Amino acid sequence: MKKRIYILLLMLTTSVFSMFAQQRISGTVSDDIDVLMMVNVVERDANNRIVSHSQTDMNGNFSMTVKSGKNYLEVTYVGYEPYKVQIGSQTKFNIKLKERNTIQEVVIKAKRKQESNGMSIPVKEISVATQTLSMEEVEGLSFASADEALQGKIAGLDIISNSGNLGAGTSMRMRGVSTINGSAEPLIVVDGNIFDLPDDVSNVDFEDLDNEEQFATLLSVNPEDIKEIKVLKDAAASAIWGAQGSNGVIEITTKRGQAGKTKINFSYRFTGSWAPSGLKMLDGDGYTMMLKEAYFNPQQSSATSNIVELNYDQSRPSYYYNFNKNTDWVKEVNQFGQTHNYYITLSGGGEKAKFRVSGGYDHQTGTIIKQVLDRFSTRLVLDYDVSDRIRFS
Repeated sequence: MKKRIYILLLMLTTSVFSMFAQQRISGTVSDDIDVLMMVNVVERDANNRIVSHSQTDMNGNFSMTVKSGKNYLEVTYVGYEPYKVQIGSQTKFNIKLKERNTIQEVVIKAKRKQESNGMSIPVKEISVATQTLSMEEVEGLSFASADEALQGKIAGLDIISNSGNLGAGTSMRMRGVSTINGSAEPLIVVDGNIFDLPDDVSNVDFEDLDNEEQFATLLSVNPEDIKEIKVLKDAAASAIWGAQGSNGVIEITTKRGQAGKTKINFSYRFTGSWAPSGLKMLDGDGYTMMLKEAYFNPQQSSATSNIVELNYDQSRPSYYYNFNKNTDWVKEVNQFGQTHNYYITLSGGGEKAKFRVSGGYDHQTGTIIKQVLDRFSTRLVLDYDVSDRIRFS
């Protein structure tokens, strides 16, 4: 019995607290002639953020629930001066807007600016040769990494695969830059942060193909998460990124959350690949016949008894089993390559916070047997506006 009383008291206290935390207000908006319809009525807090909002109906009336009496009520309408008042304990408002008698000429001037390394530079003042690739241009195509998406899209950028292994990555050269004892790779920047190679690069055996996957620097950035790629081509990029940008800079901008209802997107893509048929090879019988002809032609003699490989003598197994098979080894090692891409995103947000969560799984098999690449990538992006001047990302 006592427990029930405690629960009822707790519920009553909570409801009273909620009743004091929020209040219902209403009112009418008009001018000197008549009431005004479709007028914007918003509640703003001390940080100038919109907390709640409403609009007047055909009779100029509005009604809304406000979060706190300490906030301000702001009323705006085209052609009228804005009205702002602290809500306090008042619940009924009769607001009369003043018409703007004179409309002054307004001249708006804008300059296109480029954000790079924390600096905002007008486009006309940039001396660096740049080129931008929007991922919308290659949407729907299958790429394991961003460098594959850049192949053939950027003038002056040479991209060569390190090997035929899946995930082995590429070597990039901007306008033929080369060096004797240094790195000629362009600087890779993701969302303003320099994207470095692993720390144990100096300990890698370059003759061991199993270690090549870690040189696929962009393999950990899912192409589905990329919004656009900007390439700074010449040494003038060092004015922005210092000496590290002397070989060129590849700036990657990823997607972020957008205000609105929460959206869930899922996509699946399948890609098949196969190796083209090469030269027609001889089988075992054809190869031995070629050897017999090669022996017969210069001597014009069919005596081949002294050539053990051509006699198919089962008493000589070390030779017999090497030439009695017709195995097509090219066919044995080739296969139909398959790529399965699974990708899911969850994005949304409101006036204060916007988020984007993504996850992707890629399973790829090459055209050579035993070639397999599995990649699982996740990404979380959160933008929170503390006020109209402070943002956490």
